[in-house]
Amino acid sequence: MSEFQTAVNYTWPQGFPGAIASANPRRSVISPEAGFRAGPSGLTIAAFAWVNQDGLTVSNTGTGKPAGFVHRDQQGLTTQYLQSSTMTIPGGFGVTLSSGGDYWARSSTPASRGDSVFASTTDGSIQTASAGNAPQGTVDTGWTVSQGGPAGTDIIITGPLS
Repeated sequence: MSEFQTAVNYTWPQGFPGAIASANPRRSVISPEAGFRAGPSGLTIAAFAWVNQDGLTVSNTGTGKPAGFVHRDQQGLTTQYLQSSTMTIPGGFGVTLSSGGDYWARSSTPASRGDSVFASTTDGSIQTASAGNAPQGTVDTGWTVSQGGPAGTDIIITGPLS
């Protein structure tokens, strides 16, 4: 990490992966009394996550439909001295999962409005495709793309509110 400024941005980005994208209603996954906790290896923000069998710990790996999206709401912690940023929640720290709403995300595939959002079962990362065409190694999240973009750029995903 450099101690000195290395870049100047002339305009602010529209959003940042994991951030809330609108003032529309959003929902959180109901957690146990003690709240959800990141699993031992931590949890990646702006990815999907599954609740482990203990009903308390959450990880970015799993099978079946994920429990929710790990949104960016002051959940990441800078834990190393002079570290500039992080998109990881350390193991054992509290976690809130989103089950609905509009969030910025980054897809490794091109995304078009109306595409389905799929989560990788190995790391919770996002891929998009038309409904029913799940990319290999992914599961349908029930979320859709509301603002698309090329692969690797920021998009907006919308979770079900019903």
